[in-house]
Amino acid sequence: MTSFVRKSLPALLIFTLTGLTASPQAAGPVPLKIYPEALHAGRITPLFYGNFIELLDDLIPGMWAEMLGNRGFEGVEPTANWVYHQGALNLSDRDWEAGLGWTLDTEKPFNALRSARLTASAAAPGRLTQGGLAVKKGLTYRFSGWFRADAPGLKITVALKAALPDGTWTTLGLFDLPSPGADWALKEGRFISAGTTDRAVFELTVRGGGHVWADKVSLMPGDAIDGWRKDVVEAVREMRPAVLRWGGSTVDPGGYKWKDGVGERDRRLPFRNPVWGRLDMMDVGIEEILSFCRAVGAQPLLCVSFGDGPASARDMVEYVNGPADSPWGKKRAANGHPAPYGVKYWQVGNEIEEPGYPARCAEFCRVVKTTDPHAVILTSFPTSALIDQVKDLADIFCPHYYQPDLQGIDEDITRLQALLRDKIPGRPAKLAVTEWNIDAGAWGLGRGKLYTLNCALFEARFLNILHRRSDVIALATRSNLCNSFCGGTIQTNAAGLFRIPAFYVMSLYAGHTKPVPLRISEPPAGVDITACAAEDRKTATVFAVNMRKEPVEMDIDAAALAPGLAVAAAQCLGDTQDRRQPDVINYWDHPERVRIAPAVVRARTVRLPALSLTVVDLAAR
Repeated sequence: MTSFVRKSLPALLIFTLTGLTASPQAAGPVPLKIYPEALHAGRITPLFYGNFIELLDDLIPGMWAEMLGNRGFEGVEPTANWVYHQGALNLSDRDWEAGLGWTLDTEKPFNALRSARLTASAAAPGRLTQGGLAVKKGLTYRFSGWFRADAPGLKITVALKAALPDGTWTTLGLFDLPSPGADWALKEGRFISAGTTDRAVFELTVRGGGHVWADKVSLMPGDAIDGWRKDVVEAVREMRPAVLRWGGSTVDPGGYKWKDGVGERDRRLPFRNPVWGRLDMMDVGIEEILSFCRAVGAQPLLCVSFGDGPASARDMVEYVNGPADSPWGKKRAANGHPAPYGVKYWQVGNEIEEPGYPARCAEFCRVVKTTDPHAVILTSFPTSALIDQVKDLADIFCPHYYQPDLQGIDEDITRLQALLRDKIPGRPAKLAVTEWNIDAGAWGLGRGKLYTLNCALFEARFLNILHRRSDVIALATRSNLCNSFCGGTIQTNAAGLFRIPAFYVMSLYAGHTKPVPLRISEPPAGVDITACAAEDRKTATVFAVNMRKEPVEMDIDAAALAPGLAVAAAQCLGDTQDRRQPDVINYWDHPERVRIAPAVVRARTVRLPALSLTVVDLAAR
């Protein structure tokens, strides 16, 4: 994702797809006939419904289960100035309360540049506190941290507390740590929370006489899944992304270096994100991303940094996929994962347009294929010069679409398909849209459009384009998965999450799609429809996006597909209040205003509510 609107179109003109201009509804149901013939030889794949993860503000902090901010005491930095900020603090702003008997210290930190020095005396203890934590009654919480001291016998207590309405405090959990020695050592403990609150305060107290240094402290919930929040993993499983892309602008041209993000997390060095701002703790690198993909059942798509050169790409592929006796495979095994990960999809760089990209991309492709002959290689933006250089090396060419011009996107796919056929006549080269959404560069109030029902319906129409163009599209990854300045399909805080309307679009398509794109009759005015079926045509699905501000009754004739095929079930996504306003949203105080509900069905007739997506499953009676 970039700070500007990314497109592969010669001009940004706003069109509507055929059949999407509003007109008065005819009396009675409008007919939709589904034919058994496929649109073309291509097939719809679950890989169309992928998503995208990058190091961007609170995207990763909103998914990773770590409860303490600034755990290495290197500081909390704001987002970049060009990025719109609502003023509300998010999970990237969590920090320690100042004072209370502690200071930052630069002498012999365990990691990076600073640690916390706590001073304890007979008059007052040293104390570290951080508020705004969310805990659940009965759940175990695991603490760890690195400590050293300049005096023996200092007592360290770790506690979770919460304020009561009368101003007093209650202790939700407490334990003592072993007294530290003169050298850095890892100390650990755990407790079970005695209550539930989203306003808990973490407190680390040192008593006695002397100093204790603390670094890389951590508090993780016991229900975390390989370090990831349980609620996030469960929500993403519900959405069923078949592929998750890891990379983005922090890979190119950003400061992320994959080699700094493997191995023991406490020993990784933080880095400043030059694109989006913030100081990243490097708690999440490629292995954590691969564990997340495994937890949610998605294939990973990893970006290698173009700026870091082919040698770095070779090492990364070997670290991930090489045998345990290869140089970088040995490092992976030493880090606890002897078996290769078997990642299939690799993309060379992120949004690279510089003149030298085509020739160097060829070099990258050779290196990746030599390291892993089974790798499927994706490029950055497709151009004539790039295709000439890598037509025998790369497998998939990748435009990005961040704009509302659906007809223009469709036309650009046609243009690129023709270019591929002209340049690579001997094989069916494919496209992948590895980032897409209605917009990327609208900041200020315009950024909020990503929350809306209207944006969700745009995304459904985009997916319908992918269905129709499945003869050339191989996969797509929506931008972004979490938070991301309103763009994430899930929005999180310390206590929980909600799903924006687009979440339900991705879930419905992933859960109901069939492989064969079918021919249909002309859709009713104001409705965008695709139909798809199983290879034997015994089951089928209709995806209907009603952009009109009034309902449409649609009579579905599927008799030509298979004997007895009829409506088996139907669901719709729309505004539960039926206010017929395109900009309605879900939010913390009303997280399910836009959600999935059963559709109204009468025999062959299905009601498409105003401003809605309706998914109709067809099966034999």
